[in-house]
Amino acid sequence: MVNCSMEISKEVYDRAVANNGRITGDDEQEIFSVAILCGYGLYGTSVRETDGKYYCDYNRGSTCD
Repeated sequence: MVNCSMEISKEVYDRAVANNGRITGDDEQEIFSVAILCGYGLYGTSVRETDGKYYCDYNRGSTCD
């Protein structure tokens, strides 16, 4: 597993907070590449706010099958 982080919009953050802190399925399709979703694999998401910026922390597989 590889721990990753990416900056997201406040709108995506707000929807994730309303979804128990996880990125919604619709937003996953918008912000993650096909390589992550179908190749490496996306294993869990969480969101956080740091210094007025919004981030999604997630794990992905270490190989693209």
